[in-house]
Amino acid sequence: MAELRCVDGSVLCVLPVPCLDRDGVPYEVTLRLERDGQEVGAVGERCGFFVAQTAVRLRAAGPDAFPPSGLEAGLRAWAGDHGQDADQAWAAFGRYLPRDRELLAFRSRDPDDVSAAGELRVVLREERSWVPPRDVGGRGRWRLRCLAVVEACDAGGRGVRSVLDSPGLLAFLEQLLADCAAVGVPYDDVAVAGVRRPVG
Repeated sequence: MAELRCVDGSVLCVLPVPCLDRDGVPYEVTLRLERDGQEVGAVGERCGFFVAQTAVRLRAAGPDAFPPSGLEAGLRAWAGDHGQDADQAWAAFGRYLPRDRELLAFRSRDPDDVSAAGELRVVLREERSWVPPRDVGGRGRWRLRCLAVVEACDAGGRGVRSVLDSPGLLAFLEQLLADCAAVGVPYDDVAVAGVRRPVG
């Protein structure tokens, strides 16, 4: 079961609930959020593909890194298509954006969504700490560390938060995908480019 220990000591469980087609065959999932066994809400109607795509991007980024946001990836691709340096384009544009990057955000917002509303977000935040010099007269430096903050809240805005490093977030997403497969909706066919390959 995909669960996280939150900063307040509670346990957040994210449980996939299969979406069924007219023949009763599961084809996607909605996520049910539970805090200490009590339902908080249900979010992300038909969202499993996006969870799988994020896990693929996280695996590709490496063990101590987070994947670029969709905006960053899009801008880098645009710069390459227009003969510009992708790093320079992102450095010039990135300073105008908020420092916190959203990896995932699921809400209940469509008319056919399940009735229990809520929200689940995964935001990347930078943590800075000053490292003093080792020797007298030496130079100190800033240490930057990127962390994933998983936030879940109910329709009234009451929520919980868990902070994870890159391997911790990947382990959580992989467990969630294993739970999806257990309810009949596997995502083994999601490719790096985000295109589902036909199975069989």
